[in-house]
Amino acid sequence: MKKVEFFILLLCLIAASFLVSADPPTCPADLDGKCSDSDDWQGDFFPEIPNIKYEGPSTKNPLAYRWYNAEEEILGKKMKDWFRFSVAFWHTFRGTGGDPFGAATKYWPWEDGTNSVSMAKRRMRANFEFLKKLGVDWWCFHDIDIAPDGSTLEVITPASYIVRLSSSKLS
Repeated sequence: MKKVEFFILLLCLIAASFLVSADPPTCPADLDGKCSDSDDWQGDFFPEIPNIKYEGPSTKNPLAYRWYNAEEEILGKKMKDWFRFSVAFWHTFRGTGGDPFGAATKYWPWEDGTNSVSMAKRRMRANFEFLKKLGVDWWCFHDIDIAPDGSTLEVITPASYIVRLSSSKLS
């Protein structure tokens, strides 16, 4: 009986490993063409998420700031000037949430599995919508993360150099 139990456990582990290591979904069929070769994604990227606002420490809203009030003045400066929060583009929009101990944990519905210019534009639009909803003025990135791969080092290097020279503060 021990051999049968061990065999069943082994089969379950193998099945689970296939589920965990499966490829991420790429443009489900129910998106009505939102994830085609075009960079046009219809509507919002985060339609269910409102702009996050300060509501005070007693709020029951899980999507509200309890302690951070961007406009509150402390020692002559607004809180948003003391705390210049930023969103890291790679970790938020390019990383999969995986780590050395497990597979990816997040998949964005607008991802189409390519590394195309239209996909880069789509990610950037999602990034700016996310920043606006958080009320965050700053973002940061690794220079190569915001553009698709080039075919040669000569193609990649000038593009990443130009990106490094551009400002990353929202206006």
